[in-house]
Amino acid sequence: MTQLPMADPEVLKAAIREKYGSAAMSAGQDKGCCGGDCSPISSNLYRDDQTGTLPEQAVLASLGCGNPTALAELRPGEVVLDLGSGGGIDVLLSARRVGPEGRAYGVDMTDEMLALARENARRAGIGNVEFLKGDIESIPLPDGSVDVIISNCVVNLAADKSRVLREAFRVLRPGGRFAVSDIVVLDTVPDEVRRSAELWMGCIAGALEADRFRQLLAEAGFIDVGVEPTRIYRVDDVREDLQASGFDLETLAPLVDGKFAAAFVRGRKPARQECVTLRPAKATDRAAVAALLTGAGLPLDGLPDDLAHFAVAEHAEDGVVGAAGVELYQNTALLRSVAVAPAWRRSGVGNQLVEAALAEATRCGCRDVYLLTTTAADYFPRFGFACVARDSVPEAVRGSVEFQSACPSTATCMQRSLVA
Repeated sequence: MTQLPMADPEVLKAAIREKYGSAAMSAGQDKGCCGGDCSPISSNLYRDDQTGTLPEQAVLASLGCGNPTALAELRPGEVVLDLGSGGGIDVLLSARRVGPEGRAYGVDMTDEMLALARENARRAGIGNVEFLKGDIESIPLPDGSVDVIISNCVVNLAADKSRVLREAFRVLRPGGRFAVSDIVVLDTVPDEVRRSAELWMGCIAGALEADRFRQLLAEAGFIDVGVEPTRIYRVDDVREDLQASGFDLETLAPLVDGKFAAAFVRGRKPARQECVTLRPAKATDRAAVAALLTGAGLPLDGLPDDLAHFAVAEHAEDGVVGAAGVELYQNTALLRSVAVAPAWRRSGVGNQLVEAALAEATRCGCRDVYLLTTTAADYFPRFGFACVARDSVPEAVRGSVEFQSACPSTATCMQRSLVA
């Protein structure tokens, strides 16, 4: 088993270039599964009607873990960028989806893969593509130049994933979309797997925890962030990779079984009109917050005059465009008054407000958060809420205005624990 010093990104990049350069050479010689290295993770990801008209070498050189072109909603005329484009399969498929008025770029740091991808584009007769040599930590494209970024099990190969996501945010146009297939960690993984060079280059050891991926996307500026597992890997899926890396399979298998998953990871760069500031609410915001609640059909009963423990989203021109708050009952909170102005709905502002309210409840030492809703029972599970019986709610919360009179008895009751 090869061990690489993970603190040295240049050593890691050199090893990746060597492996993927060899894979490109094997594909160029028509050796299936890149010279016989046929991992179940990279198998059966594309339909025959997608690959049937592509050069065989493009298919053989595919070493991803998903099919981002099937998940990203590409539209005619858009500009698409594939991070770590390899033999070019996703670039070629994207180019067809966006049509002659659109364009598809691929960025890769391996010369052999770039040569193979350009030859595949020539054989396929697809002209609206361009393959660029570069590092995904420093994308060779100008600010705001692409509509959609895709990638197929490549972000995990980067030593500085935060920088990759910041670069992706930079080159996207306002409103642009980040839609990649990658591997995420669902549970604790042994350190020896994290340190394995072979598994890192297979996208396994470099995988981010799902929550950490969401966090880094949000820190880079993305909204509407999501990590959706599409295939959870069992031991048999990674058996060959583990054995090839010299691990004691019988010892390690129970520690990795079900811990990794292929996932569709998405986010969106806010459009210019979506740039808002989240801040604690002030008493002077009460009229604006009341107007939002009335417009959303939410009760004003019990709304505090000082808006203590409330947050608002404010836009420089539109003023207060969203609000949410919590009522505190010792170590329990009640989430209430999540409201967003109609023009700002589906912009991600509501998500930010709910997260801000949960953060406030956590800051105040709450262990559980409850809510009542008549229209959004399908919305709140994304934040970890689950339906509960009303009689399971602490008595103090059940004595609130919302439970007693403001919300109908038919409202759905939900709960989220803030304790890990």
